[in-house]
Amino acid sequence: MSQTNTTLSVRTEKELKDEVGKILDKLGLNHSTAINMYYHQIVANQGIPFSVKLPNQITLRAIDDSRKKRNSNKFEKVEDLFDDLGI
Repeated sequence: MSQTNTTLSVRTEKELKDEVGKILDKLGLNHSTAINMYYHQIVANQGIPFSVKLPNQITLRAIDDSRKKRNSNKFEKVEDLFDDLGI
């Protein structure tokens, strides 16, 4: 099957593009390659290759707590963390 290239034009925030570009550079990728990888994953998954949904109230509260550094514990040893988690 012969492949014909086409051009895709996307609008995004400059800051987002720049931040993504830095990450892609570290991975040895460019924007075009990353977008093509994403498109191939859409085909392979027959949909978006990750969950797209709104977070529930518990998740929103956990995100807010994390950002405000509330309700978090620090542990000196991993065993203490496991004890706190009950595992």
